[in-house]
Amino acid sequence: MIPKFGDGPVEGYWDLRANKSPLSDIPFIETLVYADGTDPSTGRKRPELWAKRMAEEVAVFETWVKKLEERGEHVPFRGLKPDPHNPRIFHCLYFPPGGERPVRFRIKLSSRYPEVPPITDGLGGVIAYGQYRKPGSGEPCLGPLGEKNWRRNWRRWGIAHFLGLIGYYEATRPEYAIRMRER
Repeated sequence: MIPKFGDGPVEGYWDLRANKSPLSDIPFIETLVYADGTDPSTGRKRPELWAKRMAEEVAVFETWVKKLEERGEHVPFRGLKPDPHNPRIFHCLYFPPGGERPVRFRIKLSSRYPEVPPITDGLGGVIAYGQYRKPGSGEPCLGPLGEKNWRRNWRRWGIAHFLGLIGYYEATRPEYAIRMRER
């Protein structure tokens, strides 16, 4: 049985037989190093590993975008680029559904990244809502379920995985769901 939304015309359905997670399109990160260049296994500084990790982050992100494009799906994030002056900042564009203007934002990495998830700067008024906001800044956070999943997968996850998780905000945003039903 496949439940369908019955309030007005059918806009979509959940296929409970689906066995694919939206994050499954994002390859795992293979280079494990903290953002300050420390190798977690030895505690030694290895800046060459951080350079390798940055390149891998962008490659994994581009692979994810390409897979979404090949399936004809909306690509919410594009243009991930490392900041040329700060190795712990990336720049990205968010493309809201409906063709609205893209929003430039930054992704900030703590010195304990990837053990600690990244934070955004510039998405708070666009994608975050309700209780899942960082106190003070209003930026999106992962919430309890996302934080739990991050703790379990931090060795293999990166920026693309974080963006995939916060991308769910748009899909579950109350006013977006209501707009879809009113059409």
